[in-house]
Amino acid sequence: MKNLIAKKNLIQQKVKYMKRKIKRIQAVCIYMMLLLLLLLPQTAMAKNTEKSKTTFPVQVIHKTGDDKENFVIVIMGDGYTAGQQDQFLEDATQKARGMLTWSPYREYSDRINIYAVQAVSNESGIGVYGGKSPDTYFHVKVYGKAPGFTNGGDERAKALRTELEENYLDEGANVGTIHILCNDTGSYGASVNPLFSFSTNSEDNSDGMVMAHETAHSIGGLGDEYERYTNKPNMSDTTDPEKIKWSKMLGFRGIGITNAGTDAAFAPSRECMMRWLGQPFCEVCKMELARKLNNTDYVSKPAALYISDPEVSIPHNKTATLDRDSEKYRITESNVTKANDHDLEFRTVVQNMVNKEQHLKMSFRIIGADGITVKYSAEKEFTIPALTNSYDPDAARESLSVVLNDVYGLTNGDRLDGKIVDMDTQEVLATDKTADQAWSTVNIHYRLKMEDGTETDLPATKTSIVHAPRNSTYTLRNPELSGYACVGNSVDQDKITITEDSMDIVYYYQENNDSSGDEDQEIAECTTRTVTVPYDSNRHTFDIRPGEGVNLRYSMKEDGPYTIEELPAYTDAGKYTIYFEASSDSAKSCYGQASLEITKAVTELKLLATPAGSEGAGSVTLKVLKQGISADEPVDITCNDSSITLVKKENDQWTVSLPNKTKTYSFTAKYNGNKNYAGSEAACQVIVKEKKTQTGSGALEAPEGPEKPTPQKPTPQKPTPQKPAPEEPATEKPTPEKKPDKKIKNKTVRIKCKSRKGKKQVLKVSKSTLNRLIDNEAKALQLEYGNVIITMDRNALKEIKKQMNSDVYFHVKKLDKRILSSKAGKIVKKRPMYEISVTGAKKKTLGKLKKGKVTVKIHYKISKKEKKKDLFAYTINKKGNVKKISKSYYDSKKQTVNFTTKSFSKFAVGGRL
Repeated sequence: MKNLIAKKNLIQQKVKYMKRKIKRIQAVCIYMMLLLLLLLPQTAMAKNTEKSKTTFPVQVIHKTGDDKENFVIVIMGDGYTAGQQDQFLEDATQKARGMLTWSPYREYSDRINIYAVQAVSNESGIGVYGGKSPDTYFHVKVYGKAPGFTNGGDERAKALRTELEENYLDEGANVGTIHILCNDTGSYGASVNPLFSFSTNSEDNSDGMVMAHETAHSIGGLGDEYERYTNKPNMSDTTDPEKIKWSKMLGFRGIGITNAGTDAAFAPSRECMMRWLGQPFCEVCKMELARKLNNTDYVSKPAALYISDPEVSIPHNKTATLDRDSEKYRITESNVTKANDHDLEFRTVVQNMVNKEQHLKMSFRIIGADGITVKYSAEKEFTIPALTNSYDPDAARESLSVVLNDVYGLTNGDRLDGKIVDMDTQEVLATDKTADQAWSTVNIHYRLKMEDGTETDLPATKTSIVHAPRNSTYTLRNPELSGYACVGNSVDQDKITITEDSMDIVYYYQENNDSSGDEDQEIAECTTRTVTVPYDSNRHTFDIRPGEGVNLRYSMKEDGPYTIEELPAYTDAGKYTIYFEASSDSAKSCYGQASLEITKAVTELKLLATPAGSEGAGSVTLKVLKQGISADEPVDITCNDSSITLVKKENDQWTVSLPNKTKTYSFTAKYNGNKNYAGSEAACQVIVKEKKTQTGSGALEAPEGPEKPTPQKPTPQKPTPQKPAPEEPATEKPTPEKKPDKKIKNKTVRIKCKSRKGKKQVLKVSKSTLNRLIDNEAKALQLEYGNVIITMDRNALKEIKKQMNSDVYFHVKKLDKRILSSKAGKIVKKRPMYEISVTGAKKKTLGKLKKGKVTVKIHYKISKKEKKKDLFAYTINKKGNVKKISKSYYDSKKQTVNFTTKSFSKFAVGGRL
């Protein structure tokens, strides 16, 4: 009995021991589970409620709406160290704000979001091929004038883009383009593809002008109008008005046909941002850039129409009335009597930007000075075809006009009344006054509301500056910011009327609080990326990645039904869109779309001439080398001299006989491409030197003069040079320079340029003359242009020689008062204004002088009402504003306004501020 009791007690003790052990094991398991929950990566549920961090801090430079609805531009810095990040943000903000002042960026400043990614480099600056090579994050190096990635820098930028799209931007948004801002003051810039462009902190990019130009390459696909390539929307290989790409815009606001970089390449304008920095975009470039800013690959709610600013004009040449020449034929209420005895046309050009027909009505009236009598009236209705193919925008583009025939009897005070109305909404979209409308700014600030009721500036944000027409209605869209929810605005309205020059709006935010754990808010997880691949004859499909347990169904139409279960695949080049429904048993369904673009395969030609030159008549063999082009695809060769006959041989060879005549012959090989292969072209030159003594046909020999030309191939887009001056008629030749006397030591050498009223004056100083002036220790060089005298001391001449290292052209051009802002116009009034510029080889523009002094004297006869102490010299900036030049003064004896400067620019004589 005792043994049984003992055994029972022993068993009870063991049971108690096992229970304690099990409890300890359970406690350890619970602890481990909690630890794993803390250490393991967040689940899909957590990802939906908390934004992941990015590798580098992100700054909001400009945000007005949802990232899915606005075109997203990202600025990334290269060559900025950790200690230079404040400078990067200042530089990026300045460039972005400047870019948005240029039309059409200005018109879409409420439909563009801009962010700055603070990438940190180990060393400052950027590399140069064959020179310095600092350790920077993106490894940017400059080749010639074009910056570009090296050592995988592009992959680093793409990785940061992916971070932004997945962890920072509004859900479902994509980055439209990336601009790399390089920490260097050299005048460099480039665009290498639609995703990447580059600029620096050069003087000509201080207001974002280079950034505006380079992003126009990337976003708009625009070409440089000083180049020879003709495969861009603003470049053509034909002068046929019916076949040229901008045929529907000919004769509209200075759009015509003019030479580009060669005699075989043509552009729509001589004065455009894509040809000269500092010029506005021409109408062709504005329309294409606006269309791409509304690309549905990046913008979910594009603007339906782009309407060029209408104009009223009398008849003129549609192809040769270029740029400002068109102003001679433009009619406004200030010169309405000029329309007497002419047809009067109210015209615009419209681009449909969505896959839906648009219906417009144009009306045009002339109302008498009494404000009642309608002297002339006409109206017309138009249907704008839907944009069904983004590769063929011209099919959805129309030139619209209403014409009043044989107008007469117009008097001063008569009023023009032209309108373009959306027939579906009755909204007035544009008028004959649109081009001259005043613009205001809406300054958007971001403030954080704290739990204690106080406010502070929202971290990592800059003030967004939106441009809007005066008296227009502006819609406040209360955008979300990463990690913050918008809880209202300072006016407590959805819309405001812009009545002042500048208006301030504050958006208020609170930190997101997603810790409620409400499972009903869970959404089926699904991510997608735009797929862009070149044509390679393989089948490609979309990149849609569902989360765990998520099922996908597809539709070819935005409004469903979602009945397709397998993703379609495509082979041919084109843009494709699929719509999807993501569903899960444990989450709400979500909907979205994915894009696939198969770009045309890149092709390349090389054209070789054997021999590349001759003395006397002879035969030349032209050989075409193809890359990425099948042997049976045709290639055409043309010559710049139509009298030359090319004979086709086998194996992509041609022969040509050239006469005994001194001439440079340019040959161009062109492949037109097809639906899957992009066109390409190549060129070469053959130089013939006339042989004075003819001894028979003989053998061809290389000329003694020029070097053997090499085949040309496409290169990355290069920065546009600063415009020296508009093209001059053939009779306007630069004034040849005066040969300096050998006995010029410590003397001022004077060169007088014969003045012609109303003409631009150009004076050439050859490289050898400049060297002689410096070597013979001339005190100064003085150039006299009638009413303008420019004097450069010896140190300034040395600096000019150092920068240009070529023949130098000094330009003086009288300026039009219309370039001034209203405030500047009150200061300058009717006093003289000139643009002084210096150019060298390849149109290189002289930069700011580091040494030396330039003295400028502008002749001005003071009126009886003016006081000499109130007259000064002013510089004029790109926006038409003026700034007084320190120590400028009026010399009453010589009747000149005198000042010194370190840089050549636009100058004016003005009164006291």
